[in-house]
Amino acid sequence: MSNDLADEQPDRSLSGIEFLTGEDPSAGSFLLVVGIVTCVFIAAFQFTLPEPISTVLTSLVIVLAVISFLMGAILDALGYFDVPDGK
Repeated sequence: MSNDLADEQPDRSLSGIEFLTGEDPSAGSFLLVVGIVTCVFIAAFQFTLPEPISTVLTSLVIVLAVISFLMGAILDALGYFDVPDGK
């Protein structure tokens, strides 16, 4: 009977980040979204703000993008993006 209970409960160790990656995660789509958001923020800062402020904010966006890319690499190394459809 305990085996039936274990089969019914899915592994929830990395499910807390499902709001970022969606129900069917893909490393490519995650990295593409991070890249697009980075480009949009850099363009917005460079075209709308004066020079010293735009440079500082652009640098912060690049640092956050690198952290996001590293998080994506860690999730890929943990096998989060390789989950089969049947889980």
